[in-house]
Amino acid sequence: MQRAVRSMMREEFIDGLFISNPYNVQYISGFRGENAYALITAKGKYLITDGRHIELMSMMTKGFIIIDWQKKDLKLKEAINDIVRKEGIKRLGFEAEYLTYKQFTDLYDMTKAEITPVVGIIEKLREVKTQDEIEKIKTACEINDRVFERLIKRVRVNVSEKELSALCSYYIKMEGGDAQDSENVFLIGKRTSLIMDQPTEAVLEKGDLLLMNYGAKYQGYRTDFSRTVILGQSNEEQRRVYDTALRAQTAAIGSIRAGELVKEPFNESAKIIKEAGYYKYHYEGIGHGIGLDLLEEPFLDKNSTDILEENSVLTVEPGIYIPNWGGVRIEDVVVVMEGGCRRLSKTTRKLIEV
Repeated sequence: MQRAVRSMMREEFIDGLFISNPYNVQYISGFRGENAYALITAKGKYLITDGRHIELMSMMTKGFIIIDWQKKDLKLKEAINDIVRKEGIKRLGFEAEYLTYKQFTDLYDMTKAEITPVVGIIEKLREVKTQDEIEKIKTACEINDRVFERLIKRVRVNVSEKELSALCSYYIKMEGGDAQDSENVFLIGKRTSLIMDQPTEAVLEKGDLLLMNYGAKYQGYRTDFSRTVILGQSNEEQRRVYDTALRAQTAAIGSIRAGELVKEPFNESAKIIKEAGYYKYHYEGIGHGIGLDLLEEPFLDKNSTDILEENSVLTVEPGIYIPNWGGVRIEDVVVVMEGGCRRLSKTTRKLIEV
């Protein structure tokens, strides 16, 4: 992995790369803790953290020189500058999207190296997953499926969005996963058209839609999962909207294969939704890459010119959201393969009436 990073560094004409995005630090080192930075040079690799994480970092990583910036008079910036001097770095790249302005000015004022922004070096490597990464995401998806089986038993009249969200976090941990940083999304009735609102005290009544959106993490790797169920018997319009969303997702999944344009899943799902007359209620963000971060490349955007690569991992989640009526989303995680894709989420996609 470091060989690939250094190859990309040469393409950027930098001989040092300061990494501040925590997901990128984890990707190249394996360290899943907080307050950690990495610095890769032509020959060396360093991890910089504070005293709280030194022992854990030494247990979780191999081959890195670990530096405690708390022991430096000028803290982080001095730790970085020591490496710059030691390694003779002339051009130090930094992640333009993640370094704070103060950190940039500290580096600029203190180091003799030329400070230059770079974009997407580590993210590009993260887009295609290793088999180990795929197995971790698969394990997290299996946790999602087991959590759904437990949650569906708690769906009843007068249960609230907040209660279901809290139960979801509990069940994820009980099943061996970690909850996401943000709150699990559970929306009831007409509120299901809000797509991603925070759970409230709203309670379920007979005939209500229930939109469930959550995702377990496993060893740092994330998932995203959505199902929409109905408490009691569905009506004709609910069934029609659900059937349209399901057919749109099925069409999108069916178009995913290595070498295909990233925009094709969008086009295929949009065609179904247009034909059903719901396109104006269609949210265009129908899927994205997922891994260490919830939102990664590639994004299934209608204007993308990118190509799907084998072993990329994606969410596929076309939805229909009608204001003051409700919304339906069905979401699964898939692995891009030659000739198709593999769905990691196994929970049924058929309409469930609880």
